[in-house]
Amino acid sequence: MRAALFYGIEDMKVENIDEPTPNAGEILVDIAACGICGSDLHFYTEGLHGNAELPVTLGHEVGGTVIETGEDVDIEVGTDVVLSPHTPCMECWYCEDGLYNLCTNLNATSARPGGYAEKAVENADNAIVLPEGVSPEDAAIAQPVSVGLHAVRESPLGIGDSAMVVGAGPIGLGVIQFAKSAGAGPIYVSEPQESRREVAREFGADVVIDPTDEDPVERVREQTGTGVDVAFEAVGHQTTLNQAIESTRANGHTTVIGVFSDEVEISPQSLVGHQRSVSGSTSHQLGPRVTKEYNAVLRQLETGKLDADQYVTSRIDLEDVVDRGFETLLSEDSKERKILVCP
Repeated sequence: MRAALFYGIEDMKVENIDEPTPNAGEILVDIAACGICGSDLHFYTEGLHGNAELPVTLGHEVGGTVIETGEDVDIEVGTDVVLSPHTPCMECWYCEDGLYNLCTNLNATSARPGGYAEKAVENADNAIVLPEGVSPEDAAIAQPVSVGLHAVRESPLGIGDSAMVVGAGPIGLGVIQFAKSAGAGPIYVSEPQESRREVAREFGADVVIDPTDEDPVERVREQTGTGVDVAFEAVGHQTTLNQAIESTRANGHTTVIGVFSDEVEISPQSLVGHQRSVSGSTSHQLGPRVTKEYNAVLRQLETGKLDADQYVTSRIDLEDVVDRGFETLLSEDSKERKILVCP
């Protein structure tokens, strides 16, 4: 079968590899789509962390159809599923306490070989069956949207609270979607890309700010008088992190979701002097609880409250994963939001 093999920084080629075979407790999935994630872009430009053996196949936002099962699997062949990409060890302190996304021995990408391939093997426990009417291709957006949902649930955001979302990429849009569903408002969004600002409005943002044209912190303070109750940082840069923190009122809170490549600086006095707090949110619920947040996203896809085409700007062939996928998303003038690789 065909798969994209990552050999090192900016070195990825689509080649023929052996088709994987499911073991007991595993399923073989014919991949309908795999989204290109920001973390994959980091790997592509900076390399993998640790001592990972190369080449590997990246990709973890996968929707597809079960075409073969190993022993002890109760999912039928022909079932459409979306895959959770992370497998907790079920043995560490965090797993014993039910905090599976914080597992100290987490297998972060458990699919073999990975999502940028025609087929992949995954643990059957990581497969969430799709409701009728939700295509496996559209369901590929469920993973990043679930990350946004998890961040909203981890934050102290309550009904009627004002919110600031810095960054309206796929995860930031998920935050907007579910902050609105949770009764938050007004919702402010800072995003430099015009097409993403437009979608942020469609998702329920009340005020959309272009940070290249005006200072988002000043705009928020001008309109609120004090700052927002809760902010979300969904970019992963020093500037946007400080903007998120400074946009909150005294005693406000910032939830950080962005993936940071470098160390950043903040002013501790901006926290101490205003009694602000900051916390992180990672991934989404995993293990025995994986269906809770995924199913919330899938229900919105099923009912039409969430439209995959609002997220997805391009659907490309596997052979085009480098030129039309990774390189396009890394281009400074790119207007893409989410690209799906459809083998």
